[in-house]
Amino acid sequence: MGMTIRKISRSKTWIIAGIAVIAAIAFIFVERPVFSETNRFGDPIATVDGEPIQLEEFQRAVQANKARVIDFFHEKYGADQSASFWTASYEGEIPFELLKKMALEDSVDLKIQQMTAKEQGVLTDIRYDVFLQHFKDENKRREQAIAKGEVVFGPAQYTEDAYFEYVMVNAVLSVKKHLMEENWKPDEPELKRFYEKNKSELYQAPATVKVKQISVSILDAERKADERLRAQAKQKVEAASMKISNGISFEQAAKEIGLNGQVIEQSYSLDNFRHNAKSPVAQAASTLRAGEISGIIEENGRFYLIQCLENVTAGSGYLSFDAVKDQAIKDYIDDRYADYVRQRIADAKVVVNEQLYKTFRM
Repeated sequence: MGMTIRKISRSKTWIIAGIAVIAAIAFIFVERPVFSETNRFGDPIATVDGEPIQLEEFQRAVQANKARVIDFFHEKYGADQSASFWTASYEGEIPFELLKKMALEDSVDLKIQQMTAKEQGVLTDIRYDVFLQHFKDENKRREQAIAKGEVVFGPAQYTEDAYFEYVMVNAVLSVKKHLMEENWKPDEPELKRFYEKNKSELYQAPATVKVKQISVSILDAERKADERLRAQAKQKVEAASMKISNGISFEQAAKEIGLNGQVIEQSYSLDNFRHNAKSPVAQAASTLRAGEISGIIEENGRFYLIQCLENVTAGSGYLSFDAVKDQAIKDYIDDRYADYVRQRIADAKVVVNEQLYKTFRM
């Protein structure tokens, strides 16, 4: 779950090799740091600019990162889980030590986002014990509402993890909205610069094929197959195909076989595998190059003839700026938010309780 919160800005592919690169956060380890009594829920394992990271929060981050650490050591060293896996040394790397470092970084990242939400008035209290009380109160409220026959949106009861993510996702969305309304919304030139810089990653055109098509029904008025109509329809489409092959336009060929105004342009997404598997027309379209004409295709009670106008393979083009403008604004705000959080992490004073950190066990 920690990863979900950290990746709110936008999803990116997880690269296994990058797991070992711990970000440059200046951790200060002290044997027994002095913490304010107002922040005590047991001694925190660390503080971020004075805000506590309580042991339960750190434990959450540890659990969230276990699978990633296991995958990393399996991919890099061929290590499998065993009784000694977490404490064994693999060319000097110890899984449990890496897990704790990752969990601490995730905890700092999350705490910075919570602090930002508090400063923006989105969250009023970011202590974990306060969250737990709200979590219990919310489940009690839901239980009582259901007992009264009232409508409750979402689950009847939240798990702790699900409620934590619900709170944080909505908090971050509200923070971004506030900051955009204040001074983060880009003007047109700035947004275009963002689009150009990021279009290879964010705005590639999907794989699509665009065609002209004519079709003739083989069904009678009661939507039943009629062999006489079938033969007539096939004869018409074959005639149109011959005319087009001889250089007559699609539109003129349709007119000459009595299909005035019935030439349409249609685009098929080549990424829509489920739909295309059920559509002979879409399957035929996907194999055509620009200018090529299909054979006669039967689908859903009609004969089709199609001509490819363009076949755009994935990654060969980009969606236009105007087409993605609204999404680009959201992406721009996400990007600024991610940069803002990174800078605050870099500037933060993180004090770690060395005793708790060293003696922590899963």
